[in-house]
Amino acid sequence: MPDSNEVERRIREMLLDMGEKQLLAKLESSLKAMDERHQRISEALEGMLQEVDGLLLRMDEKEEDALDDTRKTNWA
Repeated sequence: MPDSNEVERRIREMLLDMGEKQLLAKLESSLKAMDERHQRISEALEGMLQEVDGLLLRMDEKEEDALDDTRKTNWA
């Protein structure tokens, strides 16, 4: 992703090289692309968070199983 200086440079170039309608079309296209990218990132993060939740649940289950095994051994 370009930094703010790069974005500013690109905007200046567009302003100098394009007419108003062309500039608006380009900006709309850029905003749409950024929105789509944001959506993909959000979906990927949501999937990762679900995986982490699943792993944490499995860890809790394993710890509980280990505690049960320890209790059984101590009572035997």
